[in-house]
Amino acid sequence: MVAKLGVRKSKPVVTKTSLNSPYKKMWTPVAGDDMQFVLKTLLEKFKQLGLKNIKTQKISSKGKRTKKPKSSDGSSKNSAKEERTADTETPKQEAPKSGWTHVDLRKQLAIGINEVTRALERNELSLLIVCKSAKPEMITKHIIELSFSREAPACQLPRLSMNVAPALGLDSVLALGFRKSSDAFREVVEAILPRVPPLHVPWLQSGFRENEEVSVEEEGPREENGAAKPTSPRKRKLSPAKQPADVKLQDLKVKKIVPNPNKKRKVKVKKSLGKKVAPTRPGAGNKS
Repeated sequence: MVAKLGVRKSKPVVTKTSLNSPYKKMWTPVAGDDMQFVLKTLLEKFKQLGLKNIKTQKISSKGKRTKKPKSSDGSSKNSAKEERTADTETPKQEAPKSGWTHVDLRKQLAIGINEVTRALERNELSLLIVCKSAKPEMITKHIIELSFSREAPACQLPRLSMNVAPALGLDSVLALGFRKSSDAFREVVEAILPRVPPLHVPWLQSGFRENEEVSVEEEGPREENGAAKPTSPRKRKLSPAKQPADVKLQDLKVKKIVPNPNKKRKVKVKKSLGKKVAPTRPGAGNKS
């Protein structure tokens, strides 16, 4: 008997399709003096307000019990009074409550990449700062065009988490945003904004959208004698907005098309229907 050898099937090659952009998203660098000013202003403000996240650890209330040596007859050497003193309990200390010291001030900030992203999508931030030490870099790249489209000034600072996180009582602060409804941090935002360089997004060359000016016609048409005619309610006229710069779409260059190896095409099999032929008898075709 000859054993039949099975044919090993090759493992399918796993491929991942990704869409890449021809543009490079880069943060506009901040000058050294401006960087030091921003960090110093933030630390002084947090210290002044006393905003911090307090973390408490559970402390055992009972002290350690000491083992007492026993004599040969089995009785303990120490008296009953000494046993009571050995099992003394440590006095309970009132520990501060865990959490933020000022919850109302915490609501005026957006801390962390996820919270900053959600606030940007809702257009709730007036300023945001990103830490340069965030790894990988792609976790903060989306904030560039998102803040540009929301007209929210943003910048990237090195050592932001190293300086701000201990001041707030956190492990790390990779992104920090100030909400538009913030009153306590309004002076800080106004002081930092002139030192934040503008962002540059290549495919959005028109820049920030300018607010449309609304002009109201207060004086209506007048009659020949100079008296004003009774007019309908005031009309609002929108001034023509400035036309954006000419935007030209670039041609898409396809370098290579790779078929999906996981997609198996089913081969259609055509079934041929054989015609049934009636059997002929010998000599049936010759008629005499």
